[in-house]
Amino acid sequence: MLSEAQQRRVWEGMLSAEIRANYFAELSGKYHRKQRGATWAILFLSSGAALAVLYTGLPAGIGPWLPPLLALLTAGLALYTLVAQYPKLAFDSADLHSRWSRLASKYEALWENVYAEEAQEQLQRLTEEGIELSRMANPFPYHQKAMLKWQDHVVRHRAAHVPA
Repeated sequence: MLSEAQQRRVWEGMLSAEIRANYFAELSGKYHRKQRGATWAILFLSSGAALAVLYTGLPAGIGPWLPPLLALLTAGLALYTLVAQYPKLAFDSADLHSRWSRLASKYEALWENVYAEEAQEQLQRLTEEGIELSRMANPFPYHQKAMLKWQDHVVRHRAAHVPA
């Protein structure tokens, strides 16, 4: 059986896990969009560079600097996307979304059974799992505006169930 303070920890843990799950889902989507945008930009720039090289009669005002410029922009953007590692960041943040969602579900199950004999041990395990997930999230940026958006969303969603 959990004390009143422990029950509040369960409730807050559930909300916190939901907030973080939503945050990392949004972050994953942002990284996917950045990679898609960079891929399209590379495709556009590389096709422009190829056309500029193949087109021998460049119009007046467009000098011989255009093909090397487009090639340099393409190479620079390709290098940037390689270093930025958007696909890996998208995958890792999607994984964190999934893990935080599972943790939120475990907290919710505990919330529905706070009088069970093993509730204290379960709360301790969930707390340790949350600490481990927080450690895994350290490489990711903290965007306060996004976190507050998801906090407001989750609190509004759960407002009808707030404990006394």
